[in-house]
Amino acid sequence: MAGSCMSALLTHLTAVERLAAHVNALPGEFARAFGEDLEYARFGAALPELPRFGGWSQGVGTWLARGHRPHFTELMAARSPVHFGLKAAELVSNGALIGMDAGLAWLAGYFTQLCVARALEPVMQQLLTTQRHQGEAERVARARIEWTQSLFFMQDLHGSSLVGTPAVRAKLQIRKASSLKGIGRGFYELIRVASLDAFGEAPSKLEVDGWVRGLYVFSLALGSPLGKLRAPTAHLSTRELYRGDGFDVFATVDVGLERARELLTVLGAMIRRNSWTSRSRSRFFEMCPEGAPSQVVKSAA
Repeated sequence: MAGSCMSALLTHLTAVERLAAHVNALPGEFARAFGEDLEYARFGAALPELPRFGGWSQGVGTWLARGHRPHFTELMAARSPVHFGLKAAELVSNGALIGMDAGLAWLAGYFTQLCVARALEPVMQQLLTTQRHQGEAERVARARIEWTQSLFFMQDLHGSSLVGTPAVRAKLQIRKASSLKGIGRGFYELIRVASLDAFGEAPSKLEVDGWVRGLYVFSLALGSPLGKLRAPTAHLSTRELYRGDGFDVFATVDVGLERARELLTVLGAMIRRNSWTSRSRSRFFEMCPEGAPSQVVKSAA
């Protein structure tokens, strides 16, 4: 099973906050956007995993970390994630659907999760070989490993995983207004048009609104005493999923963030020039090849 599971969501959202904490290393327009619209950067980072929160059965599966993979998660995480992001960037540069700062923040979050997921994939491949339980499906092993890694990552940064406390809800806030209302028409059109261009199909607004509401409900549960059921254990083997022989998740996330800065520098120049020619796109694809993280890792090996 290629790509990342819901369980990487906190890692990706926390990585976005780390990028925002060092905005001087980013092009000026992205630095400004982070200052104005951090919630929308989280939205962009969360998008490929949001379909996991749509509907009651999928929401329960997400809570239980079953590693299920809805159709649009498969498309956005594995089919054509770079094509989707580039089309969204072209739409943002034209400024018709959403405000420029909101769009730039969203794009920064989207490409950050892509870079972090790809940076972490070799670690995941190693752990699937050494830490997968007998008879455990790969998608379930990924969900378990990524969830453990995300909680230790939070613990490294905050001194606590924050799970089971209201503080974790802020980490999952992807809208400035109440998420129970779903998303605005402009952001939906951005997702719809980019999806049609990249995948030949798009989710309905009702579906996307359901994903956003589902994440909001999930955040309430994770920030309540119930959330402590999903907290990390002190067992040595769980720590070994985060920092072990020849790998360090914290350091690897930083590698992904450095790659994100490089991509955003190139993307910022394309947006400033409003340059979306096949030549410009080809150069971007050379830096950021198309495909799922596992496919990109294999082709680079």
